[in-house]
Amino acid sequence: MSHVHEIVNIRIDLATGVPGDATEYARTKVAAIAKYAPADISYARVRLSTDGPRLVVAHASLDVNGTPVNAEASAQTYQEAVDLLHDKLQHRLVDIGR
Repeated sequence: MSHVHEIVNIRIDLATGVPGDATEYARTKVAAIAKYAPADISYARVRLSTDGPRLVVAHASLDVNGTPVNAEASAQTYQEAVDLLHDKLQHRLVDIGR
C-alpha cells in the first residue's frame, strides 16, 4: 500500500483587496494536491494578490523533499485562480514523481 503524502506547513498570504474567505479556500485546494506528490511537502506558501481591478493572481511555492515547485495562475475570481493553480501544481507534482 502506498503512503499518502501530506503538506506539513501551509502559509496563505492575502494582498489588500482579496477577501478573507479566500484563505480557507486556498488552504483546502492546496492541501488536496499532496496526494500527487512523490514525497511529503515540507512547506507550501500561497500568495493571492490582485492585478488591476479584474484579475486575481494565485502563486504557490512548494518544497517537495528539497525540490522547489512553483506555479502561478490568474483569473477573474480568487476561486478560479486557485482552481487553476491547483491544476498546475497537480501536473507538476505528477511530472516530478515519474
